[in-house]
Amino acid sequence: MSTARLFQSLLCLAIIPIALAPADAMGEQVKAKDACLIEALRAAAPETTVEAIRTQCQEQISPTQASATAPTDKQPTPMQIRTADEQENYDHPFAITAFKPNYIIATYSKDPNLSTLNSGGDNNLLDNEEAQFQISIKAPVWRNMFGSNNDIMAAYTSVSWWQIRNDRISSAFRETNYEPELYFSHRGGPSLFGGNIAGFNIGINHQSNGRSQLLSRSWDRIMGRLYLDFNNVAVELRAWYRLPEDDEDDNNPNMYRYYGIGDIRVAYAPNKNTFTAMFRPGTEENGLELTWSYPMTKSLRVYAQYWNGYGESLLDYDARIQRIGIGVSLNDYIQR
Repeated sequence: MSTARLFQSLLCLAIIPIALAPADAMGEQVKAKDACLIEALRAAAPETTVEAIRTQCQEQISPTQASATAPTDKQPTPMQIRTADEQENYDHPFAITAFKPNYIIATYSKDPNLSTLNSGGDNNLLDNEEAQFQISIKAPVWRNMFGSNNDIMAAYTSVSWWQIRNDRISSAFRETNYEPELYFSHRGGPSLFGGNIAGFNIGINHQSNGRSQLLSRSWDRIMGRLYLDFNNVAVELRAWYRLPEDDEDDNNPNMYRYYGIGDIRVAYAPNKNTFTAMFRPGTEENGLELTWSYPMTKSLRVYAQYWNGYGESLLDYDARIQRIGIGVSLNDYIQR
């Protein structure tokens, strides 16, 4: 091979990777390859092939440098974006980190639960329309335990159903569920079912409605969650064990008939949309929730929700409710 042809070949080999490299990596890649190719050309014997010189230069680039300068088209998944944002948010002492979606929606229900207001119930006192809102936040108690991806987290969620236009009962809050929890959380994990384990947690969960006597509902659970990441699709698997109570203290002994021992939620985030579906199989009855959200502004998303089944709230746990609502949210489970 002549020196002219060898130089042309080497020039092509240098230009192609430079054209394909991302802009921020181009400078380092050009510098490393130019230095190697020029030195190899100067020292090459007449019979040296282009492939031999290319291989020689590739071996001289360290794996760290090659990795740093290699082009990549893979974008972070919505689950990875959320995890990274949460970790950054924890570094700001006055920032609030969302746990579940925070939203307020106007809803319509065909058949309000008759037993909501008092033990006898009076359907004529209840409006079919309500405002429903959820507040859900979390904060680290102990971050990066022992220098690893392990955290102790505290979380709080409340959901309220508000008869906002009902003057007959002074626009009362028909029901509010309070749910504090404390749990151990681990970030990351191996591949599973064709996806990646984004994390898992396990802890103690308390849920109650703050009512008294016949309208009181509460239970304590050991709860575990497993998060799976399939690019634009995220899956949350929850399982729980209800801590037993004495028969005389148990005001909702048939919870498992309607809540079962766990649920599954699938979230799909194509483009800027987020769709979720939650299915909770009880031992005898089921509950289904479907949601959709889309950004309106940088801080707000239009948010729609549909519920059909049992266990929407603690007071409604043994009543079938079908409800649809639309409003705004600050966040969703995953989003772009």
